[in-house]
Amino acid sequence: MELKQMLLPFVLALLIRYEYGLPQHPPDHMKALLRCLPVIVLITRILESQNGNDFSLRLGAGMGFAAAGDLCQLYKDEHFTHGVICFGIAYCLYTVAFGLKVDHTCLAALIGLMAATGCYVINPGIHGVTQPVALAYLLMVLLMVWRAVAWWKNSRHRNSSCAMYGAIILAMSNIILSTHIFQFPVPHSPLLVTSFYYTGQLLIAMSAL
Repeated sequence: MELKQMLLPFVLALLIRYEYGLPQHPPDHMKALLRCLPVIVLITRILESQNGNDFSLRLGAGMGFAAAGDLCQLYKDEHFTHGVICFGIAYCLYTVAFGLKVDHTCLAALIGLMAATGCYVINPGIHGVTQPVALAYLLMVLLMVWRAVAWWKNSRHRNSSCAMYGAIILAMSNIILSTHIFQFPVPHSPLLVTSFYYTGQLLIAMSAL
């Protein structure tokens, strides 16, 4: 029942977002708010269903920062770095929600190898003040994936499964976006990025139900 109460408003919010909230130049303030509507719906449903426990509060706060980062992307000429910072904080809050334990060190080593590879690949395309911010952001994304997968390996229930798949799909959206920005054009990248992004956020929100 809780899943249905989340899924239906979320799908409706997505339809409104794609019908009326697509970016334009210069950005319209109402379209900017509609762009954040799907994530706002998820925040509302998380906080309602869990009555403000620590896990739901951390996820809700993380999604709030993600919504702020999404807004910054509309004004990316002036606020690209601010958007990256907001998304990084969001993923840091997700990481804390999933649990900060030093376990599954082999998995952590694999994530570290992926981080090093990612740094090596994207580093030549990043210049100026954005470079340390982008690399710290990459680390936050991979830490989130590590803790989500570790939670799933420890418990293997529906909540941890949703968190793991959501974190991995969010990471995939970031891989596509960073490849498109810093390496080479990815065909249909806006559609791919937003599809993976909203799917990942929905699955992470479902981990609180």
